Amino acid sequence: MDIGQVYADLNIVQDFVPVGSSNRPGDKLVAESVTIHNTDNDSPGADAAAHARYQKGADARARQVSWHFTVDDNSVYQSLPTNEIGWHSGTAAGNHSSLGVEICMNPEMDVAKGYRRAALLTAVLLQQNQISLAGGVKQHHDWSGKNCPRVLRARPNGWLDFLAAVSNFHGQLSQAQVAPVAIDVSAVADHHHAG
Repeated sequence: MDIGQVYADLNIVQDFVPVGSSNRPGDKLVAESVTIHNTDNDSPGADAAAHARYQKGADARARQVSWHFTVDDNSVYQSLPTNEIGWHSGTAAGNHSSLGVEICMNPEMDVAKGYRRAALLTAVLLQQNQISLAGGVKQHHDWSGKNCPRVLRARPNGWLDFLAAVSNFHGQLSQAQVAPVAIDVSAVADHHHAG
């Protein structure tokens, strides 16, 4: 799997919660797992960009919620660096050990494309952070008991199908050298093509 194509497929936009915001605590994270969520927002227009904006707003700061990545059918928005904790799992243990990935559920989203992108992102995060595929992908439910990711949990074999997609991408990535997500992705693409 060509790493330049991987980053082109992911289409990562960095839109960080500002340093000093109450929902960006800045505590160091050494990720041991990736936690999958659904946004719980099925409003039209509630795409990845909208959720990135939300995290920078007053409501998210007041509720002290934040997560690392939001995924839709067009792009991935990164709101926190991968070496800082977010407040997404409902537990201190989850927040201090896991990267949070929220998958959009707005009605106009191409669901298959959105979940493919989320599975690819998850595989990249596992490889970059040297997290085992076995047990390294968790549901929000695993931490706090919340019915989340509720779309995957409601679909017959939804969670198992998602894990299978992550595993497939993980196998394809194992031969590729993946650069960290937190760096300038365009520089990676330029370097790749120059080499």
